[in-house]
Amino acid sequence: MEDFSSNDTLSNKSIRPIALVSHVLQHMAKMRHIDELFAWLATTLVEHFGVVSAQVWATQAYRAGVVHGKLRASSSLHSFQALQIFESAEVKVFIERMLRDQRGVLSIPVPRIFSQYQANVFAQQNCLYWTTYFIGKDVLLPPSQSNSARNEIATPFQLIFSLFTPRPLQPSDARAISFLLEQSFRIVISQGFLSKTPVQSEKDSQSIFDSLIPERIEAIQVEQAENPFNSAIVIPEKRNRELYSLIDGKKNIEELRALMYASQKEMLEVLQSLLAKGHIRLREVGGNPVDISSFPLSF
Repeated sequence: MEDFSSNDTLSNKSIRPIALVSHVLQHMAKMRHIDELFAWLATTLVEHFGVVSAQVWATQAYRAGVVHGKLRASSSLHSFQALQIFESAEVKVFIERMLRDQRGVLSIPVPRIFSQYQANVFAQQNCLYWTTYFIGKDVLLPPSQSNSARNEIATPFQLIFSLFTPRPLQPSDARAISFLLEQSFRIVISQGFLSKTPVQSEKDSQSIFDSLIPERIEAIQVEQAENPFNSAIVIPEKRNRELYSLIDGKKNIEELRALMYASQKEMLEVLQSLLAKGHIRLREVGGNPVDISSFPLSF
């Protein structure tokens, strides 16, 4: 893998953002994976903008149909052990919420958002303010370089840059960071490094999704087994159990949702849960299996 880290040409702390963007252009030919750009951007934000620690989080979908926030890159003035502070479960909860809401925050004091314990830990690292930048593009983000299990799939491009600083970002720095991030991804997209998402309206996508037919995987296995008297599976969650009992391999999602008096959001969540646990699969009317992650995270 080519080195996409900062070098001597970027040692000047007051370097202009346009020079950093120029550096992205120079290294595009060497870049083999988008995570190399994420790592370079995180390092550059720490080196040139008074950021103590920077992380790049992304929405990540998996073959099982579940979606989580995933850390794609991290850089910090502190040791490796201290990095875990900025990647804690509490941080991830807020990151995933911001990814869903597609928003960021600008220089908010950490006690206003985190628990007292977490805020005190940040203060010990001289991290008193938190800034997050949300970036969404009409392209697909490929799986991470660390996808050893090969269970990640290309996901609509949604990022959060998480920045911890000892003081509020100056307006000039905030504008410079925004410029650097937007221009970096404009370059990456314009050069065809990321594939475009399929053009499909929300209404069309919902209609196609509602026409899919859930099937019990247990029922499929029983039909293929020599002994049809297998024990039934146990599903503790009430709404999951209710949907599972209604699935007969004939009713589509729209019909099942009507029987359950469920909202579109609740139906999607219950389906994702049953899919993730391997209780059901989805197929088209013609019989072809479908991956739920090819649809929007919400309608």
